[in-house]
Amino acid sequence: MGTDDLFHKRKQRKAASMQRNRARRAPYDRVLVVCEGAKTEPNYFKEIRDDYRLSTANIDICGDECGSDPLSVVNYAIKKFREDPDYDRVYCVIDRDKHTTFDAAIDKLRHTRLGRNISFTAIISVPCFEFWLLLHFMYTTRQFCAPGNASNCDLVIAELNKKARIPGYNKGARNIFTLTKTLLPDAIKHAKQLQQHNISVGANNPATNIHDLIEYLTGLNTRQA
Repeated sequence: MGTDDLFHKRKQRKAASMQRNRARRAPYDRVLVVCEGAKTEPNYFKEIRDDYRLSTANIDICGDECGSDPLSVVNYAIKKFREDPDYDRVYCVIDRDKHTTFDAAIDKLRHTRLGRNISFTAIISVPCFEFWLLLHFMYTTRQFCAPGNASNCDLVIAELNKKARIPGYNKGARNIFTLTKTLLPDAIKHAKQLQQHNISVGANNPATNIHDLIEYLTGLNTRQA
């Protein structure tokens, strides 16, 4: 009976906590953003959430607990949604680079239905998130292909470290959104231009659709659900 009572009390506390969170929510979608590991990405999206004064009860951003490969990110997103199926949208922010689980992750995401009318979306960068940052400073269709087992992303980071971009940039950097915010319109313009280019020539390296998620998040406070 003691164990049953303890379980019941924990369940009651969890239900009460969820009820308080619902009361604090803003009148727009509840969104889960799952990123690869303790890298720049979760820091970047948390900065956006703070800068645009989005509710932490609505916008849930995960990084450390998700693993560092695409399939781990997708699996974690599915697990978290099933534990708390009160999200309206779920985004998996993943890099192509040379991850061996990338194709499996995309396949699993596309074949998983989280629930009726629940959006489950891959936010992909080829080769990596840092390419999105590079688009703040330039438009390019250059392919980033490192030889052997070397990381394609290291080539992008080398470009970012050039003068008048983000010298000293490395994975896990903070305040990157603050540093690049004034150039956000340029990055969105370049990303959309690249999408059209890739469609016209049948290419996918480089590529990114991070702007889709950013435009959605930054517009939330102007769209009342």
